Amino acid sequence: MTLLVIVGTIAIVAVTITVGVLLDRRIGLLPRPKELLEAGKPKPARHDAGEAPATAIRARGAQLERLRGARRCPTCREVLVAAGDDERVRYDDRELLVIHLRCPRCDEPHALYVLVEGGV
Repeated sequence: MTLLVIVGTIAIVAVTITVGVLLDRRIGLLPRPKELLEAGKPKPARHDAGEAPATAIRARGAQLERLRGARRCPTCREVLVAAGDDERVRYDDRELLVIHLRCPRCDEPHALYVLVEGGV
């Protein structure tokens, strides 16, 4: 009798595993190893226009003042204010103007990269 219970339990487990494997192959219950590897990889950083040198905003001289007053803090949405002098930097054989801004609410520094048309 005990042997019959043991064999019956093994048979139930084997059938359950077989049905589970067949269902997984047909409808994909579990994620595949490739999907797990992709999920673990870090996502590339995404920068909005002007937040990084590679995404510098093209502007003319008259548009610079509007750019200074139009940016909002990504964290608290407060309008950013000027925080010091602008500086010139060289990136990818282009001369960019870096406008330094600061959030008055959360005190976070921000930079706005601008490619001034007609030179800096």
